[in-house]
Amino acid sequence: MDLSVSGADGGAMTTTLTVGAMRYDTTAALFDGAVTVPGYDVEMRTGPVVPDLFARMMRDREFDVSELGMGFYLRTLDEPDPPFVAVPAFPNRVFRHSCVYVNAHSGIETPGDLHGRTIGEFGMYSQDSGVWAKGILSDEFGFRPERCRWVIGGLDAPMAPFDFVPQRRPPGVEVTPEPQHALSDMLERGEIDALFSANVPRCVQEGSPHVRRLFPDHAAVERDWYRRTGLFPMMHTVVVRAEVLAEHPDLAKAAYQGFLDAKDVARDHYLGMGRRLYQVHTMMPWMSALVEDDLALMGEDWWPYGIEGNRAAVETFLRYQHEQGISSRRLAVEDVFVQELLDT
Repeated sequence: MDLSVSGADGGAMTTTLTVGAMRYDTTAALFDGAVTVPGYDVEMRTGPVVPDLFARMMRDREFDVSELGMGFYLRTLDEPDPPFVAVPAFPNRVFRHSCVYVNAHSGIETPGDLHGRTIGEFGMYSQDSGVWAKGILSDEFGFRPERCRWVIGGLDAPMAPFDFVPQRRPPGVEVTPEPQHALSDMLERGEIDALFSANVPRCVQEGSPHVRRLFPDHAAVERDWYRRTGLFPMMHTVVVRAEVLAEHPDLAKAAYQGFLDAKDVARDHYLGMGRRLYQVHTMMPWMSALVEDDLALMGEDWWPYGIEGNRAAVETFLRYQHEQGISSRRLAVEDVFVQELLDT
């Protein structure tokens, strides 16, 4: 889809940019029109779930600029003519000790107990949350994914593995699709021993006594890990279609600035009104105390954009991709992001 140019009655011409993203606090200002992509009119588009958004960008090239999973984007770099370039904006990032669930009757008490077990994973073997979780468990506890059996399917409803991105099955790793049964149900019944999932499975939301997290006090474990490593895992980045960038060379910097400005609006809310109007801006009790705890641990720029504040986390993710047999070569940060933003 090409950028559209419009004007009326001899007025100034404007260029309308289609931007695909989920609505988070990091992107809400773009949806609300409080900020824009400098130099462009912006038409924001979203979807019911993140995979829907990614499929529309990967398969249909629906957007000029889009949020995209880091792993999905890295797969496109293997193409002879990569369709996207990435800017170092990260609208979605989550600590991932929390994403490992186990059947309560499986005998799994520690990460080492995962070896030899059957583990479910949503959508694909190499989705971002799973890459981070496997890598962290490997670094911290000696976990080896190749010593497990992996089942790929839908979380709360049966689903075939994603078909809009190549399914990587690293040598020596047993990976089986399961399109007939939901992974949440399989975990609750004990048909799989564990589950790596970005989203909380239905059986956990419903309080099933048969399922629990591998790390019950995951927040404390994640805070300790951050304190020691300084890493805040990013799941998604922002990409620009290469053919659109060729026609609008300023677009990479403009898109970066737009997403940065939107994120800063959310940050400034938490630092300003969110702290001054104690508790009243949210339904959640003790939210203000949580903000203060996070600031004490992570500082006022706890969600950085740009290369400098994210180099270590990106390099770690790229290392995990290579160690897990998903990337054929060890990529560097400079291979991933557009050149003119490497000094951010």
